[in-house]
Amino acid sequence: MILYLFLLLIALPFIEIYVLIKAGTVFGAGWVILATIATAVIGGAILRWQGLQALNRLRSDMQSKQAPVEAVVDGVFLLIAVPFLVTPGFVTDAFGFLLLVPFVRHAIARAFLNKIKGSIERGETRIMFRKF
Repeated sequence: MILYLFLLLIALPFIEIYVLIKAGTVFGAGWVILATIATAVIGGAILRWQGLQALNRLRSDMQSKQAPVEAVVDGVFLLIAVPFLVTPGFVTDAFGFLLLVPFVRHAIARAFLNKIKGSIERGETRIMFRKF
């Protein structure tokens, strides 16, 4: 898994440059620059709005003495979306915008938690608790 992530981080800049050059030849450099700036601004605005919603949910869950699981998961995925939206390029923006869609975030979180749960049930993962 770490190897795939490493390879993706190496390949991603080349993929972004390729896509930007292809888009520039089709639409023109000015439009590509404008679209890149627009996606960053729009993504930032949506991120701010959803971040404030997650914070308000966290606050209300804490006040009602409930576990703020959904708000924390949303916050984590929004933090993951930030570098994708800030990095110039259409591929990273697509990943960032996907993480801004609530049902996509929840589907990824469910898949991740199911994978961890299965790993724990098979005995591949151990959880250790310690007192400090």
